[in-house]
Amino acid sequence: MNWMGRLRLAVIGALLSSAAACVSPPTTASDSSAVPTSAAAPAPPLAPKLVVAISVDQFSLDLFQKYRPTFTGGLKRIGAGRAYVGYQSHAATETCPGHSTLLTGMHPSHTGIVANSWYDRASASTVYCVSVDGVADPEARGSAKLKVDTLGDWLKAARPAARSIAVSGKDRAAIMMAGHHPDAVYWWSDKRGFVTSQFAGPTTPAVLTPAKAFNDARFADWRAAAPQLWPRDIPARCTALQAPHKFGGLELSGAVPPTDGKGGSMPLTDPAFADQLRVSPAFDPMTLDFATELVERFNLGRGPEQDLLSVSLSATDYIGHRYGSGGAEMCVQLAALDAALGAFLAGLDRLNVPYVVMLTADHGGVDAPERLGPPARRIDARPMLAELAKHLRKTFDLAYDPIDGDDPRQLIVNLGPADQPRRDAVTQAAIAWLRDQQGVVAAAYRASDIAKVRPPARKPVADLTLEERFVESYDPERSGDIMVAYAEGSTVGTPRGPGDTVAGHGSPWDYDRRVPILFWWPGVTARDEAQPIETVDIAPTLAPLLKVKAPPVDGRCVDIGQGCPPQ
Repeated sequence: MNWMGRLRLAVIGALLSSAAACVSPPTTASDSSAVPTSAAAPAPPLAPKLVVAISVDQFSLDLFQKYRPTFTGGLKRIGAGRAYVGYQSHAATETCPGHSTLLTGMHPSHTGIVANSWYDRASASTVYCVSVDGVADPEARGSAKLKVDTLGDWLKAARPAARSIAVSGKDRAAIMMAGHHPDAVYWWSDKRGFVTSQFAGPTTPAVLTPAKAFNDARFADWRAAAPQLWPRDIPARCTALQAPHKFGGLELSGAVPPTDGKGGSMPLTDPAFADQLRVSPAFDPMTLDFATELVERFNLGRGPEQDLLSVSLSATDYIGHRYGSGGAEMCVQLAALDAALGAFLAGLDRLNVPYVVMLTADHGGVDAPERLGPPARRIDARPMLAELAKHLRKTFDLAYDPIDGDDPRQLIVNLGPADQPRRDAVTQAAIAWLRDQQGVVAAAYRASDIAKVRPPARKPVADLTLEERFVESYDPERSGDIMVAYAEGSTVGTPRGPGDTVAGHGSPWDYDRRVPILFWWPGVTARDEAQPIETVDIAPTLAPLLKVKAPPVDGRCVDIGQGCPPQ
């Protein structure tokens, strides 16, 4: 049986196991808009003083299910709550779009975050999802491109004394979860440590001081002794996965620590330190250490109002891209993440206040095709799109390449003024050529056709067609003219040297869309829920716990025991 068949069987098994765990008959939801659970649930704390929303970047449902039996720390604890098969239901399964859904209740079609970066027709340039227009500082970051508010914004509007804090290893992850009006938002800068920007949130001394104190202490420790980026003690299950692989033109040892990590320990003065820190199991524990300090500094959970802490953990994504998800590197990363989350939760326990944790992911991922085997394949989109441009130049007698943009999944048809009358014909010819690339391109659509798609109301998320997945990512101002779905199981891009990406995500296929959605609180009764939900359901589900009313959103409240208001 090929890898795709094995994957489908594994997921079916996971879903059947989840269903088998639900031994009680379904109950009626508190209102018609709520997603019913499988049995009457004892209520979580009626008024948790702290809600913690955690995103693990590139933490697919497949990874969660594969390693779930091995977890002994925080992932075991959080997984022993209400565990759902979740979906990032849109096609643009990247970090910025995915994070934009987590606490807004909105699909990227409404958040406006159609990709990590997109082609801006007005400026004829590619823009980053959290870049700041008209500002000379290249490190300026902000939320202006996010078109909607987040759960934190709803909370602050209802009760200004409540606190909303966000932190991540990535700027785009922190900002998308924080929204427009956080009390503080931080992300990691390789040279400076945890930083913020006046365009993302306040930069008062109260906000800057905790970051400076943490950064100063951490860099001092690193100057005194080279940090251990990869653990010395490797679980036996991970050791067994060590094997050399050739990915495209790149050969990797498959050993832990990776041979490019210089034995797992690296001095701060090494030019490769910043890169190796991000692509190591040391990165997430550091982020959680800082999150713990923020809880203390801002007295979260112990103020006059309820508070929201958003944390996005980035190392799983960095490691998945650099080494793939099927080797010893990912095994060690998830063991380290499990332990770090356990320590983080223990710190929350010491607050002695009621709290609720939600954990999910911004997207899933797929392992490198060389390790998966056929029919998985590697696709080098650059020469293919060059051939497309050549074909269009010849067909329409053009003196220039009519395809623009950096994203091979969203192509821009860029014609000069004299050729504008032929735009539709050029676009149709490009789509016909793409559809002829059998085994490489699974589907290609005109954006104007996608814009007309209307998914039936409350259609099961697992049953969405490709067109319906694409329309949930479509923004008329920011999306490309042609949307491309590459063959299922494929990885777009060919690594050629150290540091290149060997595996990734970004497709509309289920392995990139499916993520765990977990809710946990002290005293929760463990149960795997049979009915899938979406990441856009998270914000309206958490809103009643924070006693705020969700505005009209794409998602709906899931009754985890807190009750869902009529919508």
